[in-house]
Amino acid sequence: MSLYSSFYASLSGLATNANALSVIGNNLANLNTIGFKGSSSTFQDMFNAAALGNGTSGNGNPIQIGLGSQLASINQSFAQGSFQSTSNTTDMGLSGSGFFMLQTPSGGRVYSRAGNFSLDHSGNLIDPSGNNVLGWNASATGAITTSGALSPIHINLGASSQPVPTSTISMTTNLNAAAAVTGTAELTAPVTIYDSLGASHNLTATYTKTGVGTWNMALSVDDSGATVTPATTVLTFDSAGNMLSPTTALTIGISGWTDGAAASSISWNPSNDVSSFATSSAITTTTQNGMGGGNITSVSVDQNGQIIGAFTNGQTMALAQVSLASFNNQAGLSKLGNNCWSETLASGTPAIGVANQAGRGQVLGSQLELSNVDVASEFTQLIVNQRGYQANSRVVTTTDQLLQETLNLKQ
Repeated sequence: MSLYSSFYASLSGLATNANALSVIGNNLANLNTIGFKGSSSTFQDMFNAAALGNGTSGNGNPIQIGLGSQLASINQSFAQGSFQSTSNTTDMGLSGSGFFMLQTPSGGRVYSRAGNFSLDHSGNLIDPSGNNVLGWNASATGAITTSGALSPIHINLGASSQPVPTSTISMTTNLNAAAAVTGTAELTAPVTIYDSLGASHNLTATYTKTGVGTWNMALSVDDSGATVTPATTVLTFDSAGNMLSPTTALTIGISGWTDGAAASSISWNPSNDVSSFATSSAITTTTQNGMGGGNITSVSVDQNGQIIGAFTNGQTMALAQVSLASFNNQAGLSKLGNNCWSETLASGTPAIGVANQAGRGQVLGSQLELSNVDVASEFTQLIVNQRGYQANSRVVTTTDQLLQETLNLKQ
């Protein structure tokens, strides 16, 4: 074989090391890119030619001279990146495997690990390139059907939560067993309740002692048009101050609200709440499960990728849920730029679902996953490939000198 084989073998070495340096350069250029996944290059040798006519030595072993190296693969590393806290409530980081699913303006579908999302003027959740984040939007009551078709996530920051009419109450009360029978109210105990339209009212229990261990409880509301049933209930207590009757829950009905609300039906079991000991008459705690309508004040993201709205009435409700995609061979995804990948035949089709299921990772709200590029490793590999490039360049210059000596033989 001629000197030209060593010349071109070294040229292939220069090319492969130059490609490796390009990979390293791209990794370092994206050191601060959100959700970036670094790559590494591997080499392989090229076809080996027989050095002699028969290509074997006396013992039959092949005599071959390699013709250089070539780039075997560029492998993407999907190792977990670290996280950075942000003040943006719609930022999301992925801890574990999986990809956010995005819809491009042209209607295509791409995948990303970069969760630096924001809301546009229409309330659509988008990435910096204008791609819509895909998932499932909640119903008016906060129900999410993750088995349904994917759609761009839309968050209405002007949304209101529906009122919840009061259906149960509790009033922890003591009625003074030593109180005199005067025929006047010993204790007036109000509790705030809500009707079906979300309007608040005071339901008041007025206790009057009528005898030893016997009290009259009258119920009323601060609505002149409303009627309460039962209007009165007799409470009796034993010698230990425990209630003898009633022993079951009362169903308090309120009808005729002046605001046109539907009739209320409220359950209360005074036998669990009211006692009669020889201490001052007092009401200590009141609870009820109703609430008025409310306006959204803030949003947050939970580990399942649900976007939760908090409302002025104290209610929280799911507004949407982001979808995640996982691949059997995520290394087979094709990089598109703008922090996005597309599926290929090598990656296979995506398995679509929610976070924390089927091996998909969890979503961290107000967090961003940083690049997984390790500067120390990149600089070490940079030195290795630089030396490889230098060594191959020396072979090129040496071969050039030998060829020059061959040309000088005739002189």
